[in-house]
Amino acid sequence: MRFGRWVGIVGAAAALLACGDDTDTEPPPTIDNAAIELPRAVDQDPAAGSFELDLVAVPTQITYGGSPETAAWGYNGSVPGPLIEVDRGDHLSVHFRNDLPDETTIHWHGVRLPAAMDGTVFVQSPIQPGDSFEYEFDLKDAGLFWFHPHVVSDIQVQRGLYGTILVRGEDEPEFDRELVVVLDDIRLLSDGSIDEYPDDDGVTNGREGNTLLLNGQVAPTLRAQPGEALRLRLVNAANGRFFNLKIAGHKLRVVGTDGGLIPKPYELDTLPIAPGERYDVFVALVGEVGDEIAITTEPYDRGHGTDKNPSMPLATLSLEGVKVIGKPLPDAGPPLDLLAENGTAIPVLLGEAFIDGEQKFTINGEVSPDVPMVMVANGETHIIELENETEQEHPFHLHGFFFQVIARDGVAVLPEDRFNKDSIISPMMSSLTLAVRFDEPGMWMYHCHILEHAERGMMGMIEVE
Repeated sequence: MRFGRWVGIVGAAAALLACGDDTDTEPPPTIDNAAIELPRAVDQDPAAGSFELDLVAVPTQITYGGSPETAAWGYNGSVPGPLIEVDRGDHLSVHFRNDLPDETTIHWHGVRLPAAMDGTVFVQSPIQPGDSFEYEFDLKDAGLFWFHPHVVSDIQVQRGLYGTILVRGEDEPEFDRELVVVLDDIRLLSDGSIDEYPDDDGVTNGREGNTLLLNGQVAPTLRAQPGEALRLRLVNAANGRFFNLKIAGHKLRVVGTDGGLIPKPYELDTLPIAPGERYDVFVALVGEVGDEIAITTEPYDRGHGTDKNPSMPLATLSLEGVKVIGKPLPDAGPPLDLLAENGTAIPVLLGEAFIDGEQKFTINGEVSPDVPMVMVANGETHIIELENETEQEHPFHLHGFFFQVIARDGVAVLPEDRFNKDSIISPMMSSLTLAVRFDEPGMWMYHCHILEHAERGMMGMIEVE
């Protein structure tokens, strides 16, 4: 079953309950958010169990807030690109054409698929201007995933090449209102053009833009009814900015991450989201009709003085219509298939170096493509010993597989607190121990998802034989 835009809005019974005995009250106006929803991909295959679409990377013109028009790149002409909504188990066929002046690929971030479909230059020749490529694979896992180039990623992603895939499972929790949210930022010059090449701080920390975007818009308004259970499916598509999400006066209940729903939801006042990460969050909306609630990104210390960044607005949440009795928030999720903890160790040491006067980022003391290849056998579980010896956080991303954090700085993580991830914040001057089952042959990349760091050396390869 496919779900439409802003599905699951509470029904008339809940609204009447909230209105008391005043049954003569006019029905409330429809509360929708079409203005800030992502464009949706149209399925060209009517058969059940499959989804087929044309996807074109093309130059386009975008207006961000009050800035002059910006020359950008977009999938099917939009930034962000289309939301592809499918069911777990569906077969996805993407007829991709490159109408850009430069070569490109598509990496399907977080999707477990055959290596030949992963979209890196290690498994696929870049798609030249005017050429096409057929991507097709099955969607094995429910959750939110996204796609972007893996050729000169720091430039191509900030120009606007990114989109989302929402995979529905059979065990979806109930909600009243839902929105897929793509967080990003962009550095614009006064004439509306993109300031593409980072300064020294942008290289050191990853580029942070001067214009924050939610679904490609500057400070939009999100509309909802007080009392609703709001579900936000979040992805950070920025080059280097860590978003520290806050909804004023509300707790954020995390019910899922990169690998889908988690067994044990937890609550936070603010939620740090590193580049590449995804979170599935529920919010019980409190307040009255007419209230406006600030959605912001708060200061977050990821190293090098970034804790001094100010609080910045992302959007406004406007409570409208009538107060309703919303769905209860999920307090439990599906059980997790725990990975073994006794596999052979794979050391991954994240570092920094100046080489020939340029700042580089290293893995095990080497700069990509000179980072030695890791060889593993198909079906084996291994332990990635991830150590960050730098004075800043790095979002570590593994292609093709989920991992589970089994220890932080040598302290074991309880089994009930584990979940599947493919991207995670590696804390400064600290270590993480990750269990991974390598069950798909081929060449697989791992790297820092601060794109300026990946393009400057913090990238390695694992070959599953």
